[in-house]
Amino acid sequence: MADTELTMKLDGKDVSFTPGETVFEIAQRNDVFIPTLCFDPRLKPFGSCRMCAVEVKGMKNPVASCTTAATAGMEVSSSTEVLDKHRKTLLEMVVSENRELEVSPLRGTASQELSILVEKYGAKTGRFKGHQSGHSKLDDKNPFILRDYDLCISCYRCVRVCAEQEGDYAISVMNRGFHTQITTEFNLELRSSACTFCGQCVQTCPTGALADKKALRHA
Repeated sequence: MADTELTMKLDGKDVSFTPGETVFEIAQRNDVFIPTLCFDPRLKPFGSCRMCAVEVKGMKNPVASCTTAATAGMEVSSSTEVLDKHRKTLLEMVVSENRELEVSPLRGTASQELSILVEKYGAKTGRFKGHQSGHSKLDDKNPFILRDYDLCISCYRCVRVCAEQEGDYAISVMNRGFHTQITTEFNLELRSSACTFCGQCVQTCPTGALADKKALRHA
């Protein structure tokens, strides 16, 4: 006897899913746009950026769709006035620390993700502009990877792809809160770390904080 099909409502439409699927995965499969900054399909769901938050009927607060497993009968709204305001405010705060928003697409395949979302939600307002938490390592003499951390938003995609995909653990995080920094062991240059210069970190970075030096040189 076949298993009973599981269904939920996504923006008022009945959609099917398999046990263990997240709301975000179901939305992607059904061509429903949910924004995110910390998501990479190669990595385990992290839920840190909160851009992918959705409203679930019966729940007081929005939940991160990338870490929320679907349940039968669940009713989810992916885009509401409240959610759009939430996303715009998050983007405004993220951009407030960055030296610049528009960067060359040659920096990496994902380097335009932040700027595209800022444009979509009209979040380039400057109302939260303040101190920058990132400290660039522009003096890192390696010939491959530019470490322009003034553009870093602490999504940790670079840290996670280095660990989960490459198993190198060359990139890590130090400090907390506003003083959080992406770094290497002992805060050394990449050449003195476990980095193999595979470029995975560059290609997952959504802001261009990590960039391909060779591509920029030949532009």
